[in-house]
This record gives sequence, structure tokens and C-alpha cells, in this order.
Amino acid sequence: MQKMVFYIVLLFLSAQSFSQPVKKVLNGSDVDLFDSFLLPWNAALISKNNDSIICGAVVIAEHWLLTVAHCNNDNLGNVAIVGAHSVDVDNLVLLHDRYKFNIVDKISHPDYDPLTFLNDIALLRVDRSLFEVSQAIKIATVNEQYIVDEQFRNSWATNIDSSSTTIASGWGDTVSKGYPSILQVVTLAGVPDEQCIGLTDNHDYIVCADSNINGLIKDVCNGDSGNPLIWQNEQTMSDSDKGVRLIGLASNGAICINRNNFPENQYNQLTGQYTQVSSYKLWIEDCVTKHHGYQDFTLNDNNLKPTIDIDPFVSIPDYPQERSSPEPEPEKEIVTTDSSGGLVSWYFILIILVVTWIDKLILLKN
Repeated sequence: MQKMVFYIVLLFLSAQSFSQPVKKVLNGSDVDLFDSFLLPWNAALISKNNDSIICGAVVIAEHWLLTVAHCNNDNLGNVAIVGAHSVDVDNLVLLHDRYKFNIVDKISHPDYDPLTFLNDIALLRVDRSLFEVSQAIKIATVNEQYIVDEQFRNSWATNIDSSSTTIASGWGDTVSKGYPSILQVVTLAGVPDEQCIGLTDNHDYIVCADSNINGLIKDVCNGDSGNPLIWQNEQTMSDSDKGVRLIGLASNGAICINRNNFPENQYNQLTGQYTQVSSYKLWIEDCVTKHHGYQDFTLNDNNLKPTIDIDPFVSIPDYPQERSSPEPEPEKEIVTTDSSGGLVSWYFILIILVVTWIDKLILLKN
């Protein structure tokens, strides 16, 4: 009887040790685990030396990308990668030219403050139609932003799980595995302005988000600046774009390695702050009109919204997902998962073999 209890306990502990999903640092998931074109508005900005993704950007019109002003610096090159979920900077020459766009104009907000990140927003114009390979996302209206703010107040909580109300994405640093080649996605909870700990305290121009899982750090990181924070208007979920709206651009927050190393300090570090895009709609429209003579340009144009088949707010889970088959990139770690998301581990098999061997030794002694 004691021997049987020992085996049961041993098997239970092994299952607990190896059935948990292997989490990526900051806990993102590869977008192509759900659909490679799940977020057709994401773009990557390449450094001047073509050796890294320096920032992200968002397609908002046929020739226009939106990013943050602090990305518009001397290190920013003139190439944007749009419409490709996998961007391997080491083999950028192999990427088809249809995904490469030349940036011909860079316009930062004139009142951008590099100390507080206030007005951290910039426009980039490219040389040909982005709609060849991507789709624009609709920017939340001012009225929708009121709904966003109220939802965040009613759903955010500390020390317990919160509802996931936003999704962030990007090719930024994952800390443990470096910079990924495949676009990462992560669900987050919107944080009420009054509870946001950040560098900018003007709540009219920021929106905040953090991990929605208590004890599990989820966040954007270095290289994610300028990437989108999206939200879903439940009143328009039946539309072709599933009611998905752009509400923020990744701007500033805690140093991600500190977040990772001190998870017990989850709620006392800087909250992820995003430029609140709805506050800049008039500035965007004015820039597009003045710089290129577009007549009656408006971001409310119904043609400036995507048609998507898969709802990202339904598809992307709160916990990171691992691959059940090898990734196309050889440097990626190959992980096999079962239907519950747990590892099918060789360690588990080894434990079974050891238990069987011990059992045979006991039988021989008896």
C-alpha cells in the first residue's frame, strides 16, 4: 500500500512539474498560431543599418503609417515592412519586395516632449499603396474612447485576474529568446487613467494597459514602440472589422527585464503607456491634407477599415501558446503541446521508466 501511494504521489508531482505550458518571457504568442493575417495592419520599421527592427507602426490609410515620435530619430531607416508576419532581419534580402515600402516622409508631432512622452506620435508616408499587402485599421472615435475609459474602470483589478480588454503586438525583445522573427501578440487589461503609473500624467493623451493575469507578467518590450494597442467595440462586432479599433501606440513603460525579474512587484512598476490615438485624429487628418493635397480626407471613411475573417479577441488566449510542430525558423525552440496546452515531456516518460525499474527491483528483493 505504501509503495502504491509513493507511485501515485510521484506521478502526480511529475504531471504538475511538466504539464504547465512553457511561457515566453513577457508571455506573447506567435501570431501565426492563430492566423498569419490576423492583424493585417501591423508594420515593422527597419533601422538605418538594416540590422534590426527598431520600432513598429500601424497602417491607417493607403499611403500612411502611424508610429510614435520617439521612433522618428537618427537610427530610423527608410524601409517599412508591411503585410508580413515573419520578418527575419538576418535574411531581409530574401523577403519579397512587395512587403518592402520606402518611407518618403516622416512627420513627428510638433509638440512632442521627449522627457514625458507627451504627444508621442508621428506619421510616415510610403511610396506606393499599402493596400497591396495590408489593410488599414479604424481609429477609435472620441465617443468610443469614452466607452473604453468606462470599461477599463469597471474591469481593472489588482491582485486578482482582470478581464482582457486589449491586445498588443510587435516584434520587440522577448528577453529570454531575444528578438523574434514572428509577430508576437498578447492580451492585456486596460488600466484606468487614475491608476496608471507612468511618465505622462495628462490623461487626455494616454491610454494604459497591463497584464490581466495576476502573477503573470505580460507586457510590450524594447522594439515594440509604435506598435498598436487595439480594443473591440462590442456594439459593432457584427461589422466586417469585428469592431476592432486602434486606441493606442506603445510609447513608454517599465524596463521589461525588471518586470520579468521582479514579478512580485507587478502592480508597483510603471504601467505600459500608449499614445491615445483618438486625441490626434484632427492632427492626422490635417497633416495628410496639408502635406499631400488630399481633399476632404477623413479617417471616418468606411474604406479605411479592414475586413477580417477571424476575431482576434476570440482567437488569442490569455495564456501564451506554444507550437505543436516545428517552426520554419531553425533558431526557434521546438515545443510539443497536448490538447490542454501542457508539455508532452520526455522527462515524464523517463520518470515512468524509473518507476518501472524501481518496481522490478522491489519484486526481485521480495
